[in-house]
Amino acid sequence: MTLLTLFIQTSLYTKSRVESLMQQELPTNLAYLGAEVALELAPSIHLSRSLANNPLIERWVKEGSPDAELTAVSDEMAKTFQDLSFASVFFVVNDGEEIDYYYFSNTLKTAKLVESNFDDAWYFEYLNSMKPYELNLDSNEFTGDSLQMFVNYSGSKINHLGQPMIIGGVGLDMQKLADLISNYRLGEQGRASLANHQGLVEVNSNNSIITDLTTTPELESLLGHKGQVVKQVTYQGQELFLGVVWLEDLQRYLVVEVPLSEFMTPIKQQFYKSLFLGGLFLLASLILLYPLAVSLSRPLVKFQQQLSDITLSLDLSKRLETSDQAELGDLASQINSLLKRIEQAISGVLVSSEELTSTATHLAQTAGLVGRNTDKQQEVSQTMAAAVEQMSSSVAEITSTMEELSASSTQIADHSQSVVEVANLTLDSSKKGADAMQNLQERMGDIHQDSANSLQEIIQLGSKSKEISKVMDLINTLADQTKLIAFNAALEASSAGESGKRFSVVASEIRRLADSVTDSTHEIEDRIQEIQDSISRLVITSEKGADSIQLGMQVSSETAEDLNALVQAASKTSNAAQQISLSTKQQKTASGQVVVALHDIASASSHNAESVRNITDVSESMLKMSQQLTELVHEFKVKR
Repeated sequence: MTLLTLFIQTSLYTKSRVESLMQQELPTNLAYLGAEVALELAPSIHLSRSLANNPLIERWVKEGSPDAELTAVSDEMAKTFQDLSFASVFFVVNDGEEIDYYYFSNTLKTAKLVESNFDDAWYFEYLNSMKPYELNLDSNEFTGDSLQMFVNYSGSKINHLGQPMIIGGVGLDMQKLADLISNYRLGEQGRASLANHQGLVEVNSNNSIITDLTTTPELESLLGHKGQVVKQVTYQGQELFLGVVWLEDLQRYLVVEVPLSEFMTPIKQQFYKSLFLGGLFLLASLILLYPLAVSLSRPLVKFQQQLSDITLSLDLSKRLETSDQAELGDLASQINSLLKRIEQAISGVLVSSEELTSTATHLAQTAGLVGRNTDKQQEVSQTMAAAVEQMSSSVAEITSTMEELSASSTQIADHSQSVVEVANLTLDSSKKGADAMQNLQERMGDIHQDSANSLQEIIQLGSKSKEISKVMDLINTLADQTKLIAFNAALEASSAGESGKRFSVVASEIRRLADSVTDSTHEIEDRIQEIQDSISRLVITSEKGADSIQLGMQVSSETAEDLNALVQAASKTSNAAQQISLSTKQQKTASGQVVVALHDIASASSHNAESVRNITDVSESMLKMSQQLTELVHEFKVKR
């Protein structure tokens, strides 16, 4: 438990320490170091801007950079150089034709910048970047092999090419900035370094592990972020806590690396120290607890001996004795109570075993096991066996007789059931015939009604045809009058001469139409006469069919009465057959019940004989068991 507690505590402390480092310490130190670097660079950026917009230099450039005033310009640069002890001061003049570079470090030096010169590439790259300022770690022919952090700042004046006329700045001694970064410590092994935008470390301490942030994908993922990034990475087989922040003023990445081992070593040392102290404490506890354990175990040993003595002797009158008043004393009291109850139970069992022995002996005497040689017991045994055999023989004869009677009852019941089925079929057929005749009467009534309706409609049709004849007479009369009018109109048209020719044509057409109407009415009259003749014949036929239907209805009514009488007779026959079948079934059931009862009596007789033998066996077993129980109970010692 001590080891587990220390391990859990160490794990929790390690987790808490790592979370504190990644969420608080490392971000705070990154921000603090970044602020210090920015504070170190702030004067350089400010003076570079002042130099790029210096009125004296601007006026000198506008005047064509005369050599006569170059001393004044050199003095202005020396003043700036001495104010904050920079490594160098410089500015570039670009009038659109030539590019002149002025460098001051104790003395003024000049040079021409051309794009084809590799050493001058920094200037043209800065122009292409269009940034207001930048920081460039570089060296040139004036600095020699020593690197300087040049602050390039664009002035506000623009030449005719749209480029800054003056770019001024200062060169910082990287040693001071490198000392600031390399002297930084987070813990004992935490180091800081400065990397450019491509991830290459430019400034670091001697013990820094990471020299390039692009060597592994895990490190490369830290690039491209403008804010803080804190991550646990593995580099060259070593676990590191890595913090990266982008310094906008410096245009560089500030990198802080802390080995994981620096945090784990103190924690492990503390774990081993705690483990050692815990072991000492445990050993001291064992030494102190040994006498107490001995004093506590002594009553238990005595307690165990007393229980062993009771177990071996089976003397339930003995009790446990102890001077302890705590849990052991309570246990002894409960065991004594248990022994007392067991003693009472054994005493009761002893009394019961004696009674069981007496009962078993009495049962054995009843079954004939005791005193088998006496004449009385033999007589009892013989009487019981004879009674059982005589009862079994009588039951066998009665069972045989009742089985024959049951077989006869079964045949009668089967035949009566056949009669019932035939009677039921007759009754069903009679009911179906009565129902069919009833449906026939209903259909004959419907036919009679339909025939009467048809006859009535035929008569009405004849009346209508006569009315049509009257209408046709009227049409013929109108046609005749129309022809007469047309004839008169023709006479009048002929007397009218030329003016009546047209009217004559109309009169002629009217007369021709009247003739056509007359011919059509004659044909219609002929057809109507034929229809009337057919209607007359149909009326006669319908009257005959109605008489036949009426006769059929009378015959079907008489047949229906006969079928109803047949149904009533079949119903009475079916009821009588069912009563006979029910009686025979009851007789069959009673016979079967009697046979079953006789079989039960026979089985009971056999069972009684078997029971007598079982009683004998049970009596012998009970005698043996009672003897064994008595011997077992007598092994316990109880108070009488």
